[in-house]
Amino acid sequence: MTAPGIDTCSLVPLYVEAFFGDQLLGGATAFPWLRFDGRLSLVTNWHVVSGRNNETNEVTHKQGGIPDHLRVYVPLNDLDQPPALVKVATVDADGEPLWVEHPEHGRVVDIAALDVDLPPPSQASVMPMNAIGSVLLKQRIGMQIFILGYPFGRMGIGLPVWKQATLASEPYFTASKHQRYLIVDSASRPGMSGSPVIQRVHGQVELEEGYGRVSGGDGAVNFIGIYSGRFHTNDSADAQLGRVWPAVFVREVVAAAEARALAARQAEHRLPTNW
Repeated sequence: MTAPGIDTCSLVPLYVEAFFGDQLLGGATAFPWLRFDGRLSLVTNWHVVSGRNNETNEVTHKQGGIPDHLRVYVPLNDLDQPPALVKVATVDADGEPLWVEHPEHGRVVDIAALDVDLPPPSQASVMPMNAIGSVLLKQRIGMQIFILGYPFGRMGIGLPVWKQATLASEPYFTASKHQRYLIVDSASRPGMSGSPVIQRVHGQVELEEGYGRVSGGDGAVNFIGIYSGRFHTNDSADAQLGRVWPAVFVREVVAAAEARALAARQAEHRLPTNW
């Protein structure tokens, strides 16, 4: 249920915390994605669920902690109530990963998906990213986009911050062998890793082919991809550039998660070989 005047896209991002046992390792952002099998995948960055740098595979926490679960804060329809807290294991009893990564590129593409059970819409204000109708808005370098996440954790009533950014690399080359991610110009902060990235426009909109007009509701939205943090430098006055992994990679990771879930269900119902 959405309160009048609240953008539906504000109901997509969820604040998550990575834990090892009872030790908090850090905060981040994630978002739900509705699969064809009716289940939800929780999508975030590979480095969030693994506790490792996706390029070097080195542990990122200064004390060497590796997450064994995420704690997901789910806002309820009754904003006077505290959020529901959903724990999602990241590893099994043997320490093996429970997340699904990109089926071809693995951790190189900094995206991971976990199966998750969230409270129903009658209780919680949650919106899967792909449940919002997407419009193929024109994407050109220099255009405005928004990163929706939790740079300082949950503030106020727990809705995300919309951080403005601009496309700083040519979208035409994104997801190709030449450049797998978009570069965006934005002064983001820790906690926004795993944020959905969107275009959101109102009134007359520019499409890849011609123009359109949105006369009501929240406006037109186009899902761009998932943010995975800034390029690391030692200069506090750096160019403040970050990476966005395109939507096609998110869809491929979720499809791999759905395929693994189907294989698991089939294995559960398979007859013994000596039947």
